[in-house]
Amino acid sequence: MKRGFDCHAHVYARVDEAKGSNYRPSRPAPLDEWQGHLDDRRLRGGVLVQPSFLGDDNCELLEILDKLDEHYRGVVQLPKGTSLAEMRELDAAGIVGVRWNLIERRCELPDLDDSRWIDFLDRLKALNWHLELHLEGSRLPELFPALHQHGVTLVIDHLGLPVEANPFADGGFRLLLEAGRAGRTWVKLSAPYRSPVHDLRSHVRALLEHLGRERLVWGSDWPWTRHEGRHTYRDTFDWLTGWVSDADDRRYILEEAPRELFRLG
Repeated sequence: MKRGFDCHAHVYARVDEAKGSNYRPSRPAPLDEWQGHLDDRRLRGGVLVQPSFLGDDNCELLEILDKLDEHYRGVVQLPKGTSLAEMRELDAAGIVGVRWNLIERRCELPDLDDSRWIDFLDRLKALNWHLELHLEGSRLPELFPALHQHGVTLVIDHLGLPVEANPFADGGFRLLLEAGRAGRTWVKLSAPYRSPVHDLRSHVRALLEHLGRERLVWGSDWPWTRHEGRHTYRDTFDWLTGWVSDADDRRYILEEAPRELFRLG
């Protein structure tokens, strides 16, 4: 029987550069290839995240979602001027959140004193969507507190990309732990290779203690853009076992938490 979800993967046929992107993947990432990995691990579905190199042109992601059932959902990139009506259409198509990919873009952090961004966040809340944040852990303090205070549901990519081996000595990571009491912050256990910290087991233990398994989901980060060919899909799945020793906790992280966060069937 299939159980569980891969909550962070990218599927695309296009490999052309989007405007403003300096990255071009070496090959396409076909849907059937990703689903083959899901079948191999006995997973029932997952969440497709808009590739950063395609910017806010979400057409291909929507075309892919149209072929899939309730075991799949999508996360898009959108400009701040997107209307509530447009977002409702996306919601009906299986979109459940918006991603801000802010890695290495220090001058482009959204200005949360701009009423247009506040209105955008309000539209996310109206739809019960989440805001997925991909940002270096050292820069989380620049943005996370204001977002958390606004009350939007936050999903933090790749364990928050911590920069210190001791999770409690890491200013950005401590913000995630402190936010656990409010119950609006989720963290993806994914992509440890994107963090400068080699061993993230203590970070996952801290997340389990402070956020709880209810606020943790797992993702493969397939096909590992910018890190292609360095590991296998099974490697990414087995990392969860190394991080979370309790089998029931792993089951919850793979199945129950994703159902709640992403409205998966």
